[in-house]
Amino acid sequence: MVLKIIFLLIVLYLLYRLFGGKISLPKKSNSIKKDEDNTLVECCKCGIYITKKEAIFKNGKYYCDECA
Repeated sequence: MVLKIIFLLIVLYLLYRLFGGKISLPKKSNSIKKDEDNTLVECCKCGIYITKKEAIFKNGKYYCDECA
């Protein structure tokens, strides 16, 4: 029984080394943040579309640089 567990651990270690130790879970929070920055919003005053990253958020509304 103990030999089976040791053999299994060795096999798992070799598989880990085979893939270069690069097994990792995807990071969702960073991709969500990038998507939010690239979302287009409309300026409440002049109506042009700009990204959220470039927009100015004031009083619950988005404005472009010229209208703010």
